[in-house]
Amino acid sequence: MPRPQRELDPAGGPLVEFARDLRALRDQAGSPKFTTMARRTGRSKTALADASAGRHLPRWETVEDYVRACDADPAPWRVRWDALRATLGAPPPPPGAAQDDEQDDERAPRANGAVLTPDVGAAPFLTSVEAGAPDERGDLVRSDDRRVPPLTSGGRTRRRPALLVAAAIVVALALGFVLGRVSVPDPPVVPQTVEAIEVQNKVALGADRLVEDRTPAYLSTEALSYCASPSRSCKVPGTEMASGAAIVANCWTQGQMMWNVDLADPDQGRNPERAQSDLWYRASFPDGRTGYLSEVYVVRGDRGGRGLPRCVP
Repeated sequence: MPRPQRELDPAGGPLVEFARDLRALRDQAGSPKFTTMARRTGRSKTALADASAGRHLPRWETVEDYVRACDADPAPWRVRWDALRATLGAPPPPPGAAQDDEQDDERAPRANGAVLTPDVGAAPFLTSVEAGAPDERGDLVRSDDRRVPPLTSGGRTRRRPALLVAAAIVVALALGFVLGRVSVPDPPVVPQTVEAIEVQNKVALGADRLVEDRTPAYLSTEALSYCASPSRSCKVPGTEMASGAAIVANCWTQGQMMWNVDLADPDQGRNPERAQSDLWYRASFPDGRTGYLSEVYVVRGDRGGRGLPRCVP
């Protein structure tokens, strides 16, 4: 039986009130286990539990995944989180801080045990591990503004090397302008962001059923469910997938509107698993095959773009 969270101080202030409301949201969602929430979102169970502990302000990415795991809209919580951060006087995270912290917060296993290996950027591929989230640290908001003093000798700052370097730069720039050969360096190459998403090849039937589709999901060369001409197929061969498969997505685009329900079913409008969207992910297989998959065929927590960039034609 999981250990219950510690009681919150009734007079703990706005931070404790925020944590108390997060716990209430989880209760309204049926009190899912943190392990289950981790599998839904890819966030570690330790980080999710710590978000509602009331000890410190969690990162927004953790709060967002916590709310999504409870099937709620994160937008109102972002407003509350920003207001709370301003109240606590926490500085905004420096550029790149979220990415650096995320490297230490490994993805939790997916619902079927399939996860993305750590070497995603170099060579994405699929693997399978035992179910259960790793024991990781929680997310903390840090303020580390320590400055390293300049080197000194005998109480005086050693500035001569810096002055010499500055003078050399000025001379080099002046010479470049005189010769008309001043060159502008190329901008740094920014690595493409990728996300592991979990396939949910299921259809919503009636008012409350969600069952596996009779045909597998697959990647398409276009953001279409089928091509207009029978002689021209959009399907990428060999990319058939059942529910639980994990693939690597690197961007999203808008395409054909898709549903996971039978529109002629009179009860489909009451089904909580009903999904409708024109958003498609561009995803890739380990052997380099690439195609599009509608977000209605992925789990709820992996919909909405996952913060990926829009695809460039």
